[in-house]
Amino acid sequence: MKTLTCFAVVRPWTFLFALSWVLLISCSDEDSPSPQNTEPVITDKGTPSGDASSSLIGTSGGTIHSPDGRLTVTIPAGAVSVNTTITIQPITNEGPLGLGSGYRLQPEGLTFAQPVTLTFTYDEQLLDGIPADFLWIITQADDGSWNALTKSLVDNDTKTVSIQTTHFSDWALGKFVDLSLSPASKTILKEQSVELHITGFSRDKALEEDELVPLVPIEGDGEGLTPLTPIPPVESRLMDFRVKQWTLNGAAAPVSGGNGKLSVSKNTATYTAPNKKPSPNPVAVSVELEGNNKEGSKFMFMLTASISVVESNLYLLVKVDGQTYEYYQYGFNGTIAPDPNNLSAANCGEFDGALGIVGTYVQNSTNMIHNFGLQIENPSEGTRSLTCYLDDGNDDMSFGLSNNSLGYQLSYIKRTINKDVCDAESLCGEASVTLIDYSGTPNSRVAGYFSGTLYEEQDGLDDQCKTSIAHPIEGEFWLTRAN
Repeated sequence: MKTLTCFAVVRPWTFLFALSWVLLISCSDEDSPSPQNTEPVITDKGTPSGDASSSLIGTSGGTIHSPDGRLTVTIPAGAVSVNTTITIQPITNEGPLGLGSGYRLQPEGLTFAQPVTLTFTYDEQLLDGIPADFLWIITQADDGSWNALTKSLVDNDTKTVSIQTTHFSDWALGKFVDLSLSPASKTILKEQSVELHITGFSRDKALEEDELVPLVPIEGDGEGLTPLTPIPPVESRLMDFRVKQWTLNGAAAPVSGGNGKLSVSKNTATYTAPNKKPSPNPVAVSVELEGNNKEGSKFMFMLTASISVVESNLYLLVKVDGQTYEYYQYGFNGTIAPDPNNLSAANCGEFDGALGIVGTYVQNSTNMIHNFGLQIENPSEGTRSLTCYLDDGNDDMSFGLSNNSLGYQLSYIKRTINKDVCDAESLCGEASVTLIDYSGTPNSRVAGYFSGTLYEEQDGLDDQCKTSIAHPIEGEFWLTRAN
């Protein structure tokens, strides 16, 4: 067996990386079997995540806002019989498909004589592409189970979601549809398969008029997709959704060819990779959803998953500015490079307490086209931020192209104009790495993923007082430690 070794780790500042919508089933009762799983979602309680805000509310009522301004509690006159201190404590949002911060309203368990109004605000950043009509308010019971307020009222004009309640507990904003395919991205070996599905929550039709319903993950393959919130008297409000079509790189399923095979069963699809890497790679598996309202108008939504197909089960994938670069580790799994003169190779090893992961693509034996490198000091399983030498650390990340002698680096120069003077400050960029498999022994598996920002320094930036150019980077690796 021919073993290829190409690995180097040097000082961190010169570290040359040698390479390189959920939903209910069915629009009709006939198509709507009850969910197979009737157990509600149960999670741990949220933990405090910021300072609390408090206000003394009397019998005349009043209003209190969360410290971040995203939750307003409006208490009407007569809701409390004595002066009561109302507190909003921001907590981590442990709710299923939760958005933003959660909030613990205290005194917990307090019951009001008149309903109080909880109003959550949202913005486009919080929505992250999903329609606002998919929002609702959720609350956690004492046993950790989550319930949805089906009478949550979304106001697109004021960008708020509100409900009325007579008790206090833990509350959060959430969505009843996960507007993405699961998995949204996946790397598989050629000829392997992956199942894609739309996720979310279901409830029994008998509970349709109830205000508070337990969140139960759906487990069905019905053809239609129905939102769980009852339709308010607004004719333009979204009413239901239906899967219209699945596609593979734009070709309607079922389809089979050089890009692989896509078979579908209503709300799920299975993609099987071809026996060799497709082009383009990754492939795009999409599902088109059709929504409608009482006015008869239809709305189209497209969800897409990205599936990368790799030639070998030992690989390093690096995506810079949206372009993917592939490197493979030869020798350890019995594979050899198909063309030793045009080699895209990856490797990893440990020296002086630092784990190095490198990849390089060499063309015509001598021309380095691109390369990547990642150095992790004192590696261990889990997620950590990279600390570069400017912050007294020895972590590093870099990417280089043959037409750029300086490459993209983790460290960068921030430049600002101050009274006609260009102030320059050397800083470390933000990046993190997660090791999901690492034992620290030779010839063992090293697997994980990373993301962050690298920076490019160009001639003229100093004269123009401009900061180094940012380049987003992410990737994953599945390698064998060489030493």
